[in-house]
Amino acid sequence: MENIWTILIAITLFLVITFLVRKLFNIIYKKEYSEKMRNTWGARMYYWHFVIMISGALTTLIVILLVSKDVLLT
Repeated sequence: MENIWTILIAITLFLVITFLVRKLFNIIYKKEYSEKMRNTWGARMYYWHFVIMISGALTTLIVILLVSKDVLLT
């Protein structure tokens, strides 16, 4: 049962971090690319690839820290 809670916490963390990273980097993305360029497949793919990779890394780091401090049980 503890593993289910750990997975649910990790998924929730990932979704929240993805939302925050997207909000933060969307401002930079809009400054860097024009509206026409943002609508191309390539620009969107690299943007979402970046957001998901950063979110995954931050989520992994937070879960590892929580497990090492015995906040989450494995």
